[in-house]
Amino acid sequence: MTDYKVEMINGGMQEFFVQFHKPKHSPYQEGVWKIRVELPDAYPYKSPFIGFVNYIYHPNVDAMEFKEGEMI
Repeated sequence: MTDYKVEMINGGMQEFFVQFHKPKHSPYQEGVWKIRVELPDAYPYKSPFIGFVNYIYHPNVDAMEFKEGEMI
């Protein structure tokens, strides 16, 4: 996957957004998604928090409410 953009939050290395585009020839082919990643201090021994910022309709993805600039 080469079509993505990473945006750091608060100038650190532990919180960032990743925006990526559609997989070609899939039901989501027109989509652009943004996820928020937070790496805990104990990473990689503790799992990262990863959640979609924008709405995605998928049975394995829970909705997450997030407003840009707001901490969760």
